[in-house]
Amino acid sequence: MTATHEDAGQSALRRLAQFSLAFAFASLLASAAALAWLPNAAALGAWIVVATGGVVGLLAFAFGTMISLRKPHARKLGFATVAACFAAALLFGLLAIVVPEAAAQFIACLVVVLAYAAYAARCLVRWPGSGLAEEPKSSLGIFISYRRDDSRESVGRLHDYLRQGFEDDHLFLDVDRQAAGEDYRAVIGRALAAAEVVLVVIGVRWLAPATDGRRRIDDPEDMVRAEIETALALGRRVVPLLVQGAAMPAEGQLPASLRELAYKTALPLRPDPDFKPDMQKLIAALRA
Repeated sequence: MTATHEDAGQSALRRLAQFSLAFAFASLLASAAALAWLPNAAALGAWIVVATGGVVGLLAFAFGTMISLRKPHARKLGFATVAACFAAALLFGLLAIVVPEAAAQFIACLVVVLAYAAYAARCLVRWPGSGLAEEPKSSLGIFISYRRDDSRESVGRLHDYLRQGFEDDHLFLDVDRQAAGEDYRAVIGRALAAAEVVLVVIGVRWLAPATDGRRRIDDPEDMVRAEIETALALGRRVVPLLVQGAAMPAEGQLPASLRELAYKTALPLRPDPDFKPDMQKLIAALRA
């Protein structure tokens, strides 16, 4: 499979949002047409039918909108919408018996409402388990330190996943925030001053030598070294992330200014199918 499990889950949510919005408009239109369906509408309480369809339509519209905007508590609203749909279906079934002249219309409404409720309930049961869509985005400041030729793809996926649960303005990734011509030391200093957590992404080439044969981490001007040194000096929470099966560097492999890093508890970010549970563990640790 080329798509990841979380990608498939987000695609299912997008389809549910689109279906909910379409159902909402159909429900509101059907409610408006209810007066024409019912003989002696006022005497039979057609306003109850209109109100029921209107409530169901508005709930479905709000549910679809909350999914699209990744708002918190969307799933809770979804369960309320499904419950309202089942109640509306029961009402339509009773009306089909009480008002046989409009039985076909009420049965059609019943079938449509039940079909939507069944589809929505299935999606709610299979809701992506990250929990990110259920919680407000955190404003925790997160700085991501990495080497581009070592872990670019892993960091891109990490960043995309973090954006689901943390505010974009509080996620610092150098390729996003560093303007041409700026002194990278000043950029690092500003970002780390605003950050609370520093994620140090370590791949298999993190300690590899540069083209001149010397290890980049031994160069006092190395950007990654400067990032970690600054983070440690500022007392930031530093979390090493091991990707591509990399091992945690030992104290003797690090410059003296970085040896404290060797004693930080590292978390692995393994390839699928383990990437998602590893991210859940990381996010739970960050939120804690």
